[in-house]
Amino acid sequence: MAKFILISLLFLSLSVQADLFDFVSGGEGSDSRINSLIEKMKKLEMKEGPEFEDSFNQMIKGVEVAIEDEKLYCAGESTNSKGKTLPASQKQLCIRELKKQYLEATNIIFEIKKKYLGFIHQKQIQKLSDIQSNLKSDIEKSF
Repeated sequence: MAKFILISLLFLSLSVQADLFDFVSGGEGSDSRINSLIEKMKKLEMKEGPEFEDSFNQMIKGVEVAIEDEKLYCAGESTNSKGKTLPASQKQLCIRELKKQYLEATNIIFEIKKKYLGFIHQKQIQKLSDIQSNLKSDIEKSF
């Protein structure tokens, strides 16, 4: 019974410490800015033209800046949005969480770029088909 109580207290103290330092996995913490930018990228509507590309590139720059800010925070060189610095004991956890967010962001960016290239390619194929149809009808009319 005593072991159970000790383990429970240990677990409770670790979870409280994680909450104090904004390192709850999957929750709102120091990486919420990166998560919000990723979600905005996912919801970005694809359009042909420079508007989509400009918006997408701005979001990528925002993710890069947020990741650089997080690197500084994880290294203990800056504070978070609440003005707290990261304790040395939490640096490894911070780096792991940042790495996870960075990998997720690069995967999302890749998927969006891939989808956009497919979108543009389909538009180009449609234009080429229209040109071919017009050319065929012009040839039919002239002969």
